[in-house]
Parts: sequence; C-alpha cells; structure tokens
Amino acid sequence: MIHVENVSKTFVLHQQNGVQLPVLRNASLTVNAGECVVLHGHSGSGKSTLLRSLYANYLPDEGHIRIRHGDEWVDLVQAPARKVLEVRRSTIGWVSQFFTRHSTHLRTGCRDAATAGTGRFA
Repeated sequence: MIHVENVSKTFVLHQQNGVQLPVLRNASLTVNAGECVVLHGHSGSGKSTLLRSLYANYLPDEGHIRIRHGDEWVDLVQAPARKVLEVRRSTIGWVSQFFTRHSTHLRTGCRDAATAGTGRFA
C-alpha cells in the first residue's frame, strides 16, 4: 500500500538566476494492494517527478510518502538511507520509461557471467 499526503516539489534552476519551478503542489493519493493505477497528464505536469519521489530518488519539499513495508509503515521522506534501500530491495521497484543501451549491456554481462559459471551477477 502507498499513501502520499500533501507532497510538494519545487526545482530551482541555479544556472538561471535561481528561477523556481513548482512541479508538484499538495499531491495526495492512496494506492491499495492489488490496485492498478494510471498516472495520466500533460507533459510537464509532474508525473515523473511523483514517480521518482515514490522511489525516493527525489526528496519532496513537503509532505509524506508512506509505503507499507512488511508489518510497518515507512515514510520515505523522513527515512534514513539504509531503510530506503531496504524498502527498495523488498517492497517497491522502478522501471525507467527511458530504456537505454546501458541496460542491454548490463543484461548481457549478467548472462555472460552466468554462462561462464562464475555464480556472480554483480
């Protein structure tokens, strides 16, 4: 389960005199286990920013992002880095919309390692 409460995120363009771009403002949503949800909106409306915040790649300026992790709720906005890594390893995942060659190289490298019988994938 995911619970997003009043999440806001503003980007600052430091190379352009500190111009501020408010991307998310008080975004809230709940996704229950088993639900299928679609984020739909115009280009630049904050969909990717919300997703990156859900994975804790972006830290919101305000609000809470709570993830049900086993028997506990973890607020990714306030969680220490090791807890975020733990949640990523066992509870949430991320697949980028921008699939690149680097992903293919990684997959090929893993396949080659497995074929060589090393038993290592990292």
